Amino acid sequence: MPKNYGALYNVLGWGDPYFAVNAEGHLSVKPHGLHTCPGEEIDIHSVIKDALKKPTNGNKSKPQFPMILRFPDVLNNRLETLHKGFYDAIAYTGYGDGSTSYYQGVFPIKVNHNKAVVQDMVAFGADRKHKWKYGLEAGSKPELLIAISCLTKADNSDPCISKRPYLVCNGYKDADYISLALSARAMGLNVIIVLEMEEELDIVMREYDALKAQPGDKVKDFEPALGVRAKLLTKIPGHFGSTAGKHGKFGMLAEQIYGVADKLKCCCKLSWLKLLHFHIGSMIPTTDIVYNAASEAAGIYCTLVNEKGAPMTTLDCGGGLGVDYDGTRSGSSDMSVAYGIQEYASSIVQAVRLKCAYQDPPVPVPVLCTESGRAMASHHSMIILEALSAIPEPQDEDTSETLLGKIQDLHSKHPGTRAPAPAVMSNGAASGARAGIYSHAAELKKHGIEMYKLGKKLGKRVASDDAGAIYNYHMNLSIFSLVPDFWGIGQLFPMMPVARLNEEPTLKGTLVDITCDSDGKMEKFIGGGETLPLHKLESSEPEKAGGYYVAALLSGAYQEALSCKHNLFSGPTIVRVEAIKGGGYNIVSVDLGPTAEEIIPTMRYDVEEDIVKVIKDYATKEGVWEAMQLPMTKGLTTMPYLNDYNAPATVVPFP
Repeated sequence: MPKNYGALYNVLGWGDPYFAVNAEGHLSVKPHGLHTCPGEEIDIHSVIKDALKKPTNGNKSKPQFPMILRFPDVLNNRLETLHKGFYDAIAYTGYGDGSTSYYQGVFPIKVNHNKAVVQDMVAFGADRKHKWKYGLEAGSKPELLIAISCLTKADNSDPCISKRPYLVCNGYKDADYISLALSARAMGLNVIIVLEMEEELDIVMREYDALKAQPGDKVKDFEPALGVRAKLLTKIPGHFGSTAGKHGKFGMLAEQIYGVADKLKCCCKLSWLKLLHFHIGSMIPTTDIVYNAASEAAGIYCTLVNEKGAPMTTLDCGGGLGVDYDGTRSGSSDMSVAYGIQEYASSIVQAVRLKCAYQDPPVPVPVLCTESGRAMASHHSMIILEALSAIPEPQDEDTSETLLGKIQDLHSKHPGTRAPAPAVMSNGAASGARAGIYSHAAELKKHGIEMYKLGKKLGKRVASDDAGAIYNYHMNLSIFSLVPDFWGIGQLFPMMPVARLNEEPTLKGTLVDITCDSDGKMEKFIGGGETLPLHKLESSEPEKAGGYYVAALLSGAYQEALSCKHNLFSGPTIVRVEAIKGGGYNIVSVDLGPTAEEIIPTMRYDVEEDIVKVIKDYATKEGVWEAMQLPMTKGLTTMPYLNDYNAPATVVPFP
């Protein structure tokens, strides 16, 4: 029986229960997670081959790489898992017995603005069988407009507006934003405006009075619903906790929140205050931090109810539900969390239940809301990258011993081994001290960078000595457009070949993109490796020519929203794949990524006037218009990535 090499990529760690390697050695998707029956797995290699046969753009074009494969069944399963986690925790702990003892979440649009994703979230969340009433969160006016339009198609049949899907309005707001949100509330949507600053309350009151002066019976009857965002003392470590805590970017401290309640009470508007919101950062690593944050926020909630008399109904615990990208469940880095959805939900439910129960008098438990985006969207899509060639890196002339000697020599001269020169502390002592410290710091930095570069070379030399050359796999992608988090914050994604996983990958590879930028290279991977195990390209076999694909998984959150236009490469082809009950799949749509004529206008060019006409006039004058017309038209009407590229066989290493 052929060996399965999926373990090399820890697919059972980060991929469970959605990804596996099948008997053919192909990456496969389990669209219903744990509920996927035998025979229902979807073979990714087959999907790619079938998608490439689908014409696009009214049969005028064919699909191009790179592409995103989107699996809405996985999205639905993530929503089901989230709700089951909270429902089970609520039932198990005896979380209240009143009208507010339930969970009702929202999806933050910023995580993935794609029309299909947002509409899927609302459609799955409005499922009448489950009655989840899953809503949306918006942090800008464009997002708010999208949310309003999508939630008009949700289940808004409940006669009580507060029990309809939430539309949570976060972020800094101007009068136009607030006017739009209030108007949506008047339409009957369950809009809650979350105040980030005390001053926003004045804008709400002013815009509410202006709206009430407008004609329309419904406008005269409605009342705003407000929330307040708390700056908690609870923080998380690492990159994602840098804007949380009392010095955080958003929200108010507890005393400021109580001041807002007092002001509303003085204006006879305390009935507006319904929700308390907090967010301590993405990728919360452990459940003890989840518990502490929820408990701290519940304490503020209880004070608003018992001491301020606010008719609160909802505690919005924000985002933070993490994704275990490296599959270790360690919680020891920005790439890992040490829990699953059930443990996360149980921590919140128990913390809030206990805090409310221990008050004097006890406080009725709130409706629990979360803004879990990353954990909902990450698993449902993957980026498929096409390998163009594999070329070995030239070996350094220095031996391992030479490199180590250089590092040791630098260390002996390192300014950290001697104290900085004493600064003169008279007649400009302060500036002199600063200059001395700055000079010493600059020297430290210079030596540190040199030692780091030599250390990196030494590491590659040792790896090369042990296991042969390192190959640069040139991939048909732009890192800045497809995986901007890798470039921007060092986010790592699980990556692996799509096929040939019953065949040992014998080469160590790095991934190089086609942009004109030295940052366009992946040489750091999940598990701490600087290379990825890959197979030799074999273009001498026609069926394998140009057909070696690498998947970047768990990439459904943020990457599309943050994508850059470096070199004007822009977005990928998007393929929507739906599972067929009992087995098989249906490719619902194949949408070509933006073409050059769609991207160029984003830089304020008029394609017809500034590009086509100018080129045509000059080419006609030079007598080459007939030769120029076809390639120019093709260049404008296709995606900017490489097209119909015949990949050569893997190049042999340099001697």
